[in-house]
Amino acid sequence: MESTKQEKRKMSKMIIMLIALLVGLLIGVIFKLLKLPIPVPHDFAGIIGLIGMFVGSALVDLFIKMPVK
Repeated sequence: MESTKQEKRKMSKMIIMLIALLVGLLIGVIFKLLKLPIPVPHDFAGIIGLIGMFVGSALVDLFIKMPVK
């Protein structure tokens, strides 16, 4: 029963990621058609910064959930 919950959770996360990708693609198309600059970093350093923010946030979540002995 537990594996079924985990499988459903994984599937829902995959669906959310797919929806996020599709929405991102749609926004990119709309911005390009309207001749607007896309609202993302245009260089590799900016993308690494975004990844760093995500990892930092995940680390805080991890440490908050750790049991204190």
